[in-house]
Amino acid sequence: MADEPPRFWPWSLVWACLFALAHTQAPEYFSNQHHYFLHGFAQANVGQLNEDWLANTKDPTPVYSWLVAKAYSSVGPFAFQIVYFVLLGVYFESMRQLIGALPGFPDRGPARVLFLTLFLTVHAAILRVLFVRLTGVDYAWYAQAGLAAQYLLGPGLQPSAFGVLLITSLAAFVNQRPLLASVLAASVCVLHATYLLPAGLMVFAYCVVLVREKQMRTALIGGAIALVIVAPTLVFSAQTFLGGDADQLREAQRIFSRIRIPHHTSFERWFDVVAGVQIGVMGVGLLLAQKTRLFLVLLIPAVAGLLLAIVQIRTDSDSLALLFPWRFSVLLMPISGAIILGKLANGLASLRAPRALVASCTLMAVALAISGIIVMTNGLGYYTNPDELPLLHHIRENKRPGEVYLIPAKFPTLKKESPASQSKTFAPPVRSGAVGIPVDLQRFRLSTEAPIYIDFKAPPYEASEILEWHRRLGNAEKWYANRNWDSNGFWIQVRSEGITHVVTTTDKKIEGVALGEPVYEDASYLVYRIR
Repeated sequence: MADEPPRFWPWSLVWACLFALAHTQAPEYFSNQHHYFLHGFAQANVGQLNEDWLANTKDPTPVYSWLVAKAYSSVGPFAFQIVYFVLLGVYFESMRQLIGALPGFPDRGPARVLFLTLFLTVHAAILRVLFVRLTGVDYAWYAQAGLAAQYLLGPGLQPSAFGVLLITSLAAFVNQRPLLASVLAASVCVLHATYLLPAGLMVFAYCVVLVREKQMRTALIGGAIALVIVAPTLVFSAQTFLGGDADQLREAQRIFSRIRIPHHTSFERWFDVVAGVQIGVMGVGLLLAQKTRLFLVLLIPAVAGLLLAIVQIRTDSDSLALLFPWRFSVLLMPISGAIILGKLANGLASLRAPRALVASCTLMAVALAISGIIVMTNGLGYYTNPDELPLLHHIRENKRPGEVYLIPAKFPTLKKESPASQSKTFAPPVRSGAVGIPVDLQRFRLSTEAPIYIDFKAPPYEASEILEWHRRLGNAEKWYANRNWDSNGFWIQVRSEGITHVVTTTDKKIEGVALGEPVYEDASYLVYRIR
């Protein structure tokens, strides 16, 4: 009994809360939330969103949308802040449990406190803000994100955030709870099918380790339970993402991979020196975990992902790119960083008086949590366009059933950044006309609760609907490129698409007898009603 580590409760809860505060989260609603909340809000009958075209396409995350609808109807939008706060805490505690269970890593005393402080610091929002202010690039982001602009912890709640339960799964496995580990890994896929490949490889790795440890029965049960849990998701995903005509599917995959998300799928876009450093960090993490139970569980998905990535790069396959072979890096990168920090903490903890070290680390953690509150309350990140607010408020208060709004939308100019895969959470956002995906009017749907015709940020996922999204976006780009709608008859096309209102900026007024005078105008935006 003397060798058992002391209980860490309720301090584990305190540390988890400090981490969640230091990490911060976006205010109501931000970035990808405008996409992933839409189906749930439509189910909850929020405004007229159930009339929106995208809300009536195939939902790629139906379980998540159902939870969004229930949470919104029961508690309101603050429920999403609470859930994400809890997930941040689960991520931190899972990483503590994972690292603490490894032989030779800090599981008690000053070394553990130093490790927790270092890990919290790496994820602290104030560190990211400082990097942006000093260098213009959020370099701290790369310490917690995976390759190809993919990540577990984003600015707020979205389906990918539940990937933190994969860390919990790994922690359960190294702490001798393999069946719970399999259940957690499979359950994540139910919420977000993008995790099917990494979660499947993890469960396979669990089975390999269990067989090596002569626990064949446990391996079979764990694998079977995981398969039963993910079976409906596998069927649904195959029908949603792979159904339909072969040529149609091929074109839809090309559009999605090369036009909508090339920053996630194109090796040429995301690989650079920084990505190479991340790969190096992941390699060091694997080496340091070599004599632990975690090693094979990380190595097997990493090697499988690497082989699939090489095949994708050599074949330039859109289908394989959309499986995201490099997705496991969203787990391997923060875990490798934690392993390195754990070793570092063990080495440094002996260099300072234990009480002084614990006190200084505690003060540092509290200071970082306070700085996170300051970041959120003073708007030092999560930027949006304040000029939109009068327009959004007007439409929210004056919208009517049957209305559909056309907002400025087009295929944005995309190019490889240097460094690649940058986070814009604490950096100045991309504005309309600049290179990248602009933030302007991204929040139109959820802020006004009114349907729109199309935007670039939020696409559908079923093949025929991707083609329709592409057609609509092409229409919008064409219509806004020529502002005299009488000379080209665009107003007839717009009306035939079911659009009732047209939004444009004040410096790009649209002329047309069907439009007449604006029904709304401020310093930045105009709204016309189609007669």
